[in-house]
Amino acid sequence: MKSLNKTTSPSLRRALLCIATLGLSVQVSSASATEEAPPCYGPENYATQIALVELVNTRRVADATSIYRDRTTPYHLRTTLLDSQRIGRFSGPGMPETDVYRQIQKIEVRTRSGDAFILLTISEVSVLECSLSAPTVVMMQPEYVVLRVGGSVSGAVN
Repeated sequence: MKSLNKTTSPSLRRALLCIATLGLSVQVSSASATEEAPPCYGPENYATQIALVELVNTRRVADATSIYRDRTTPYHLRTTLLDSQRIGRFSGPGMPETDVYRQIQKIEVRTRSGDAFILLTISEVSVLECSLSAPTVVMMQPEYVVLRVGGSVSGAVN
């Protein structure tokens, strides 16, 4: 294999180095995000299900049968927790004080006809409750558009 040093311009080498570093940092961040994260991400959890509902509600797909083989099995669905950060503590009626985390999740879904969508969800969760607030849902592919603006837990303090 040829070295990139002789055939590649310095600016291109810097760009390739930045891309490689970014990829490594995202991979490390993703690995550390799951270590302390409440288990509120993944195919069957609240934020993912809200994102799929928003695809139907905003008419990006015809109906739920475009996404699901049967009542519970999607044609293709993959989720990745990108980040989970503690943002404070919260207690509400009938709920003991708990740590609140902001989680960012990437969702890749493919319809029965093969249409591909990439979505991001941003939600506030705890180990006690995965639906502390409505998640924000952003579609990244096939076009960038905010499908739903979520809420925030008021009163979360550090």
